[in-house]
Amino acid sequence: MDNITKKPTRKGYSSVVKFQAVMEVIKGKAVGEVARLYGFHPTLFPRWKKQFEEKGPGIFEERKSDESQKKIEDLTRMIGKKEIEIELLKKFLGSVG
Repeated sequence: MDNITKKPTRKGYSSVVKFQAVMEVIKGKAVGEVARLYGFHPTLFPRWKKQFEEKGPGIFEERKSDESQKKIEDLTRMIGKKEIEIELLKKFLGSVG
């Protein structure tokens, strides 16, 4: 076997987990304790807390909102293509039959 190491994959945390973690530390729990509880590395917490302090709890929803909007646009585009395909097939079948 080669001595090639696999690059670790980045684990994404939901906005709910981030918000709950920040709130628990603000209420007095230790960062390490909260990190173990939610399964994240404690070094992530300062960034989450800073984002929360600067922009409020909605900061964690922005990325998801952007992702959701992109998904909606992709699905809308796909529906449009399918509608065109259906109309073309109807015309084709109508002219054949």
